Amino acid sequence: MASLELAKSISTGVWLVAGPGLIFVNSSEANRELQKTAQQIENGRYAIDVVSQDLRLAGFYGHLHELNNIPMPGMIPPDPCVSALGTALTSSLRFPVQGYRGTIDTAIATSDARANVASTSCAALSNANLRPGSDVLVIRRADTNPLGAVDITTTNAFYIQSTFAALQIQQGGGAAIGTCPSTNEHCKADGATASTLKLANGATPSPSAPIRRLRVHVYFVAPCSIPNGGGTVCTGAADDGGRPIPTLKRLELTSSGTITVVPMVEGIEYFKIEYGVDTAPSSVNVNTGYAGDGTVDSYTQAPADWSNVIAAKLYLLARNTEPTQGFTDTKTYLLGSAASDNFAVPAAAGTEVRYKRHVYTAAVQLVNSAGRREIP
Repeated sequence: MASLELAKSISTGVWLVAGPGLIFVNSSEANRELQKTAQQIENGRYAIDVVSQDLRLAGFYGHLHELNNIPMPGMIPPDPCVSALGTALTSSLRFPVQGYRGTIDTAIATSDARANVASTSCAALSNANLRPGSDVLVIRRADTNPLGAVDITTTNAFYIQSTFAALQIQQGGGAAIGTCPSTNEHCKADGATASTLKLANGATPSPSAPIRRLRVHVYFVAPCSIPNGGGTVCTGAADDGGRPIPTLKRLELTSSGTITVVPMVEGIEYFKIEYGVDTAPSSVNVNTGYAGDGTVDSYTQAPADWSNVIAAKLYLLARNTEPTQGFTDTKTYLLGSAASDNFAVPAAAGTEVRYKRHVYTAAVQLVNSAGRREIP
């Protein structure tokens, strides 16, 4: 009898000890999943917001309105990785937005095709650095805030000085801009003391046009966040400590001869864009100097003429950066709407099924490109 009572006491004690432990384990696991989901939501929203804000400023070049006064580039679309002062860089501004399309295989994810960037000089956009299926997006613009008289330019960085009808790209000389036309003061980014770009605002003599930093951004999805051994090129399964994390990255035109790779957001598997084009009326309006009327006529992933792009729909498929044991993702995801495009991401396979995913979208009006076409 005593043995039976002892056994009951031991059994009760075990449950009393194990019960709270079990509750603690389950609570900790639930908390970890909550943190993973919160991070994924934050990453997805941040990524879509960064690209959207950049797109809204595409084609902003200060006072310049007449893009048709910029010479047409020799290659269309122009090379997004031109990094030297000259005609090629200036003429590329004729196209504020352009892209390169990756192709999604709606049946087998491993059969996705990388964006074809063979026509570019972007060394960072190698096969090792491009995740198959995702698009590449190029945005050109100037900073909204002009430099002040006491602001010091960054040596060899690129700047824009523009009037309504003319534009000039300059390199920073590491000196303050000054206030033209004051005597013996700078008025160009390179430190020169004279400028042909004056604002016709009635002042005598006319002041020099404002100077702004030039931005060229190239967005793409890489298979990893941190390459094994450092550097900027993904190497394979050993990246990110043996668990590669697909990451939204950006190439930035930093200075003369320098294109910098900047990791933006981890956990972005696919980045797709549909471009809103303005194709009607096709004749040039005498008031605006442009064809179209500032209204989107259709959306496509492959515009026939990049100069007609005035809007964009963005699609991001974000996943947790860590897997969830016991979870299986069987969903397919739609990253587009145009009937002619392949935009259905098939269900994950292999170890990828352990990651939770979510689609983030945004519709963006290219204010500057559309505004130039609006018929008064």
